[in-house]
Amino acid sequence: MVVLGEMAHIVAEGPNGPRGHSPLALAEQNRSKNPALLCNTHHQLIDSQPHTYTVERLLGIREVHEQWVEKALGGKGADAVQPPQIAEVVHSTLLPVEHMPAYIYGGTCEQDEREVQGQLGRLRNGEMAPYIVRGKMLYAFQDLAEPGNPFEPVMVGRKVDPIRVAEWWADPDRLAWFLQLLNRALNKVTGRRGLQLDREHKRYYFAPPEPGVGLAVMYKPLNQRRKSRSVVWQPQKKLTGELRPYWYHRAVALKFLRTAERSWALSIRPELRITIDGVNPPPAQTIGGKITRKRSRTFNYDLLAEVQFWRDYLSESKPRILLPFGRPGQSIVIPTTLMQGDVTWPGIPKEHAKPFKNVEYVDDLFTWAQFNALDTRLEEVEEDESLEDEGGGDEGP
Repeated sequence: MVVLGEMAHIVAEGPNGPRGHSPLALAEQNRSKNPALLCNTHHQLIDSQPHTYTVERLLGIREVHEQWVEKALGGKGADAVQPPQIAEVVHSTLLPVEHMPAYIYGGTCEQDEREVQGQLGRLRNGEMAPYIVRGKMLYAFQDLAEPGNPFEPVMVGRKVDPIRVAEWWADPDRLAWFLQLLNRALNKVTGRRGLQLDREHKRYYFAPPEPGVGLAVMYKPLNQRRKSRSVVWQPQKKLTGELRPYWYHRAVALKFLRTAERSWALSIRPELRITIDGVNPPPAQTIGGKITRKRSRTFNYDLLAEVQFWRDYLSESKPRILLPFGRPGQSIVIPTTLMQGDVTWPGIPKEHAKPFKNVEYVDDLFTWAQFNALDTRLEEVEEDESLEDEGGGDEGP
């Protein structure tokens, strides 16, 4: 959501403000006739020219606008003719998480996190290996007792504690640890797609291939098969074509959200990073205005296009994003169809309505075979979990 309106006053709250000497009584100044919702540009305009935009003129503008709104909405009262209602689908900025790992494994480790990173073993079949170290315990989604797991070189002894993830979800402190594991898993996904981590702002961004060089990537937009898009570029002035003294980098904030007791979603929030040379950020006080102006021109369809870019790029145009952690069932599966809801309302005027054709991605032979093999293993794990929930099994995972 982008905030475009500002609360203004026809008569200022104090006598030294714009139109502050109006005879409008102080008691009336904050009632319905005095406040006005304006865009930033017109808010500054009317307050900088109080002799042009007098109280009488602004009240007249308000009255004309209210009459227009009343007419557009079909008038007031029970007998007013209401516009026809239509049913439409509203797309969110969330991707559903279809499957989470069933277990977290804990084992004794004498190294700190940085030392563990330098001693990890070989990753198998594209697996990812996020982990955290708390005290002398290392926690990961990999089965730390399994021979050949990437943490084998740093484990002390063979004792491993399997922990049901639901146990961590029920404890606020352990839930924070679980979220940290998920965030580190996202670091693996984005790193494999060539993105850099902006730790200060907790987002991922495209870096240039070298300083001063732009970058473009291919993706599937809202309604086309494939298209090239700039992800690192130096903007130009429209009138002169002169290059501006800064660079834009497409960026995204990704976050796992718990939507119900056992349900999760991945939030996609498109952002923009600014640098002075493709690498170094400018002073913080110079960034806000540029970002605000850019966002003020971003409306619903533009936001949907940005979300479409990121879900396509992260998934490589596939029906799901897979985060495997070695053992069968120890995977995160994220379908790439945006979560959506139904709404009944008057709708958008036809001249402003725009299509969205690439709502779903269809499996090809490779993605179908990949997921079919994984799906079989997930079903086996889920069946084992249900037996444990019913007290039918007493063995470890």
